[in-house]
Amino acid sequence: MRRTIPLAAALAVTLALTACGGDPEPSTSSAATKPAPSASPSATPSPSASGGGGLYVALGDSLAAGYQPGGAELRDTAYPALTATRLEAGGGDLTLENLGCSGETTTSLVKGGTCDFAAGSQLEQAEKLLAASTDVALVTIDIGGNDLLRCVRGGAQIDTACVRTGVATVKKNLPAILERLRAAAGDDVPVLVLGYYNPWLAAKALDQPVKGVDAAAKAYTTLSTTIEAAAKQTGTTFVGLDEAFSTNDTTPTTINGRSVPQNAAKICTLTNICTAGDIHLTDEGAATVARVLAKAAQKAGVS
Repeated sequence: MRRTIPLAAALAVTLALTACGGDPEPSTSSAATKPAPSASPSATPSPSASGGGGLYVALGDSLAAGYQPGGAELRDTAYPALTATRLEAGGGDLTLENLGCSGETTTSLVKGGTCDFAAGSQLEQAEKLLAASTDVALVTIDIGGNDLLRCVRGGAQIDTACVRTGVATVKKNLPAILERLRAAAGDDVPVLVLGYYNPWLAAKALDQPVKGVDAAAKAYTTLSTTIEAAAKQTGTTFVGLDEAFSTNDTTPTTINGRSVPQNAAKICTLTNICTAGDIHLTDEGAATVARVLAKAAQKAGVS
């Protein structure tokens, strides 16, 4: 059994140091000179390209990249690869290009500067791939979480003013991002926009409280609402994770010998937060997200 560590102490280390949470929004002047992480995706060819069928372009942050505690990116077991596998098991034939970039925000996805893309930014790289393909099957994206996670100060205090600014930035940037993806993919291609699970639900239920955690938990609810509104505005499809992560289920359940709400228990199971102090998905979590996305893709006509 993996050791459960005090959550507040874990957050202090993890959110200060992980690629997902530590990067500030790049300014226009620094975006061109910031060195890319060693694991950043190269544009042509993508290291995650697979299959020989319709093109599936996955955009996103460290969740799409398969970030794991310790800094590795396991793209073969990240949710885009698992989504493609599920769709192919149902009879589809896909070529996956996973452009996910750890640390990406809604600003850097547009301007670049976090990972190294031949076209300049992750969004520009996606547009290039989509324009070059005559058989685009699917586009997925998760983005916006880092606009908020960068507001953790020292791991134990959340800058609530920064969080409000982060949500406002997503509200401003995401519709334009989705409009560009919709235009590049074409009207008949499903563009699925993933909502986020709420890691702060576990922080609220376990161990020592983190200052500002109530505001952070509320902000993540607002974030998903903002993402959903942007998807509706741009003719793309919002794919929420609330049901899969039991976000609204506060039924008491037992985990590690203590009673917590079901939503906190789910966060502990589907992410590494309660065992390694890391909010990123476990293997079970990645598989859960893939199941939800594949079901949404099939409903949208991807086969």
